[in-house]
Amino acid sequence: MSNQTYTISTLLEKLNEPDKDFRYMAANDLINELQKETVQLDDETEKKVVSGVLKILDDKNGEVQNLAVKCLGPLIRRARDVSAETIVDKLCFNTMTREKDQAQLRDISSMALKTVFHELPSSNQGLVGNLSKRVTGKLHPFISKEKVQEVSIHLEILEIIGTLLQKHGHHLVNYHSVLMDAFFPLLKNNRMAVRKRAITALSNLVNVCSEEMFETLIQNLLREISLEISANDAKTTVQFLEGISRAAGLRFGKHLHEFIGYVLKFAQQDDDELREYCFHTMETFLQKCPTEVSPFVLDIVNVALKYLSYDPNYSYTDEDMEEDTGADGDEGQFSDDEDISWKVRRGAVKCLEAVITTRREYILDCLKRIGPALIARFYDREDAVRVDVINAFSSLLQQTDNTLGAMRSKNDFGDERDLPVGVSDALREQLPALIKASKKLIVDKSIKSRQATLQMLSRLVGVLKGCLTEHFHLLLPGLEFCLVDKSSVSNIKLEALYFLQSCMSTHPPELFAKYASQLIKIFCRCIGDSFYKVIAESLAALQQLISVLRPVGKPQLLDVAPFAPELYGAILSRFKDSALDQEIKERAVSCMGQLMFSLGDYLRPELKGCLPIFIDRLKNEPTRLSTMNALVNVTSSPLHNDVSEVLDELLNLSTSFLRKNLRNLRLATLQLIVQLFNKYGTRIDPQIVSNIVKELPPLIHESDLLISEVSLRVIAAAGDCHPLAIIANKEQIVKKIVEIGNSAIMQGGTLTAVIDALKVLVASGAKHDKELTPMTLIKSFLQPVYTNTLNSQNISDVVFSATHRQGFFGTAKCVAALAIASGTAENVVATCIDDIRNPASSENVKMIAFAVIGEIGYYCDLSRQKGLQEAFNCAFETGKDDSKMFAAMALGKICGGNIKQFVPAIIKDLENEVQKQYVLLNGLKELIHLIPSERISAADFAPYVDRMWNALLNKAGSVEEGYRNLLGECLGKLTALDPQRFVPVLGEVLQKATQVQVRCTMVTAIKYTISEERREIDQVLKDNIGTFLACLDDSDLTVRRTALTLFNCVAHNKPVFLKDKLNVLLPLVYKETIIKPELIREVEMGPFKHEVDDGLDCRKAAYECLYTLLDACLDHLNIFEFIEHVSRGLNDHYDIKTLCFLFVRRLVSAAPNAVTQRLEQFTAEISKVLQIKVKPSAVKQEFEKTDELKRAALRAVHALTLLPDADKSRSVVDLQNTIKSTPELAAMWEQVKSESSPTSMSAHSHGDVPMDTS
Repeated sequence: MSNQTYTISTLLEKLNEPDKDFRYMAANDLINELQKETVQLDDETEKKVVSGVLKILDDKNGEVQNLAVKCLGPLIRRARDVSAETIVDKLCFNTMTREKDQAQLRDISSMALKTVFHELPSSNQGLVGNLSKRVTGKLHPFISKEKVQEVSIHLEILEIIGTLLQKHGHHLVNYHSVLMDAFFPLLKNNRMAVRKRAITALSNLVNVCSEEMFETLIQNLLREISLEISANDAKTTVQFLEGISRAAGLRFGKHLHEFIGYVLKFAQQDDDELREYCFHTMETFLQKCPTEVSPFVLDIVNVALKYLSYDPNYSYTDEDMEEDTGADGDEGQFSDDEDISWKVRRGAVKCLEAVITTRREYILDCLKRIGPALIARFYDREDAVRVDVINAFSSLLQQTDNTLGAMRSKNDFGDERDLPVGVSDALREQLPALIKASKKLIVDKSIKSRQATLQMLSRLVGVLKGCLTEHFHLLLPGLEFCLVDKSSVSNIKLEALYFLQSCMSTHPPELFAKYASQLIKIFCRCIGDSFYKVIAESLAALQQLISVLRPVGKPQLLDVAPFAPELYGAILSRFKDSALDQEIKERAVSCMGQLMFSLGDYLRPELKGCLPIFIDRLKNEPTRLSTMNALVNVTSSPLHNDVSEVLDELLNLSTSFLRKNLRNLRLATLQLIVQLFNKYGTRIDPQIVSNIVKELPPLIHESDLLISEVSLRVIAAAGDCHPLAIIANKEQIVKKIVEIGNSAIMQGGTLTAVIDALKVLVASGAKHDKELTPMTLIKSFLQPVYTNTLNSQNISDVVFSATHRQGFFGTAKCVAALAIASGTAENVVATCIDDIRNPASSENVKMIAFAVIGEIGYYCDLSRQKGLQEAFNCAFETGKDDSKMFAAMALGKICGGNIKQFVPAIIKDLENEVQKQYVLLNGLKELIHLIPSERISAADFAPYVDRMWNALLNKAGSVEEGYRNLLGECLGKLTALDPQRFVPVLGEVLQKATQVQVRCTMVTAIKYTISEERREIDQVLKDNIGTFLACLDDSDLTVRRTALTLFNCVAHNKPVFLKDKLNVLLPLVYKETIIKPELIREVEMGPFKHEVDDGLDCRKAAYECLYTLLDACLDHLNIFEFIEHVSRGLNDHYDIKTLCFLFVRRLVSAAPNAVTQRLEQFTAEISKVLQIKVKPSAVKQEFEKTDELKRAALRAVHALTLLPDADKSRSVVDLQNTIKSTPELAAMWEQVKSESSPTSMSAHSHGDVPMDTS
């Protein structure tokens, strides 16, 4: 006997002990043993365990019985089929016992039976189906009340079968008809409890039954509801309609129009309970059948608004609204137990909230009609209703933000004329009433009302920036009450602090300057609070207030000197205390740093006292990072804060921090060192500088450009004050600078930092090291390409280099900077020309040479450089493609040195030369990209625009697509220089063009005028874009594909251009997603025949457009029509299938309700993909391609499982079972789940929840 078996046998013996404590401990230990992964039970032991656990279900002690139920969970997951059948048979028998003294056993067995089916392993569908049928077969005869007289037994049986239908209904297909016939009559049972369980069971059944059975049920229900029925029957029917629509919204949707009229009629009958049920049902209709309910939304809103203020037993007066709304009684207690009118009002509120959250297209109507009605009910006498009203208004604010925010993110116009008309104005009109109501609510006795109001106000200031500028004074007394009153709980204080922080970040500083004294007193008192979170948020709010009251680089709003001592004292009390919570210490350090940054000139003596504390916090690892950031703040202040007293210690500590693994700490440390080097310069000990410089080379690497940039800035600062420290470490520094200078990803600030560091190196070398010359550094940079040394005459004997060619641009900039700074530019260019003309030079040498010429030529006039023209001609005529491209870019760049000399020459060659057209266009593109820039202004370029434009337009009919794209880009960039003139010309040429190539070029040209940035061209484009997008209906396939590319570009960068055109353009895009058989042709490839789909690229472009629209114009899409096209794409080509699986994942988060209604459609298509088999003779790439497609499908399945009701969908459950039962798919499934596991992020969101916009 194994140790495990012995332990379990011992525990089973103890289950028979007379002492209940022994039985309790034994049962608890047995659960722990069964939960172990390693446990293995032989047949005999398993039988004993099953028998023992079933026996203690009838234990006299209730706690032991509860443990027996818990024990069944792990047991059923490990039990063999025979044992599982024994368990459910025994539990069914106990559940149906009629003896009065067995009531407790009956109840516990019922609970155990539900536990068993909840814990059954989904991987063993055979066992699940067998047990489900077994239990249903035993219990379904007792659904009828006549066969079981005991009410409690009847209710338990109904609940068990309802649970079975919900979780495993698809296994009970043979029982569906019997169960339907048995449950339907129970809807008229005398007991409401029986009716409710029957409704639950039938609702679960309609989700899995056949279409024929569902139609029969609907017809029976329609027949019943059309008759004159009693109030109780009406309540049951309405509740049943809610259950059906919640469980099977897609199925029920097509019948909704037949029932909603009755629901609206019942809602106006004189029965409060019936009204409540009607509102719940209409709320579900809105959520689960959004398309079908659309014609009835206005009727629903009218009824809900009518009963929103329904309170027949109470008369509201103006005096009531001015008084404390919480004065009617204790929080959460209703004044009259028989008065349920509050439930009607609450149902109406929920119904209106459903309209708000699901009908984004009605946002303006919601603001104008529903908004004022909700505000009027902020005074409701019942706390539960009042909170729901406030939350509903918060949802309205959130939906308003969704509408405005989606446009703000892509809106590039200076005013709001392109935002949805009147949305922000409609909300602003309600501000006075809203603030008046909120003013009362934030001092209400109800904590829930106060908290909901503060959260709502926080959302309000996020939606309408600066909206409280004229109303803040009305709210301030209430906020002060929330923060300083002794009766305020921590949650209220926190919400008030969050609101004030939101206000300070969204309102002008002048507003808070008026109330500075009051706000400072409030925050200082809150800093003395006992709850750590309140202290931390108070410090954060005070830090924000300090930065607002005295902004850097702007006129002072008020005299802050009187506040400095009070602020310092309050912050110091927490800053110097080392025994506080970690969050408080970090916030106190940051707050003190901000105080010294903003008010340091009034606190010179106090700063000296704080510096030792800062040093102490630096030595403490938990507060090190926040302290370093605070010191960066202190030293970067324009108030010239002096930290010289701790300078050496600070720099010595910083030196050690550069070796730490924490990236943010290294970054902050480097920033502090730069500040100190720039500020104290030669006053710093040279040895300290040298120690710091030694630590810098390992930090310079292309894997972290930001750290590299700041490290280079430290080197530059160190070179300015102590050049010998740089000279002492020159080899490592030069090596690292060269490495990152040659990096393919170096750009922006890092490149500037490299060039600055190089200048410092040259300056340091000139004074202290004659070997560190510009030419030496140039040699170092070119070493990856050139193998021999560089002298002042020539570079020879070159070999191919592995250096990434993209890195040549950075290298060239560095070489050019060194050459120009040292005055050797002419010699370097001459050397480069020699290398280009040298037949022995490799392609890499020619490319780097042209790159250097281009960078130097941008700043220096090379028009008189000998051999330059010959070098370009040599590359254009005999060079390879790569060197030609570099030569073309250099040709464009050297125009910066002498635009009058080079630009006319380029245009002349473009007009006359035929062979060099492609490279000339590349050069022209580079030139146009430089306008305007440091060396070439638009005015300088203006005299050449007309001639260049005509030369390009004359070549628009080129047959070759790559040439046309380049030509179109040049035309587009030229158009952007003078849009008022050239955009209409492009449109005119497009409309008159008969050549396909010309039309493609014009559409391509306009695409290159579109950018995310806000520019003057935007208004012209908006007015003319329709002309170009009309090509979506062109007769030529190539033009349509080019137009789709333009459409996608507009949707991504300027969706505002499409808003009023989607109703015309979207059908054209949808049309291109359809497979066209006439575009599929058969091609013979030797003995094989291969199908070529000429329309594939066009379809892919169309689906890419749809994917962009899903992100940019969701509120303008008919989501169900959109889903139909996505679903069709799952049957298309591999690339389109992969993209459509991305659609599914995006739709789950963007429109969950719509996806839920189309679950069966999606799962059917996904199932086909998962069943794809590859022929054994297929090549490896085919296997990899199929596996990747299946992974994409499984990721889509995982997204579908995240839907709220996915576990109730038979199609999703079946699909998961298919995946788990297929070893190949099961392995992929586990991998997908591990990839998709959500990461928790803790941040206060003020109750913000992503809203469904479907």
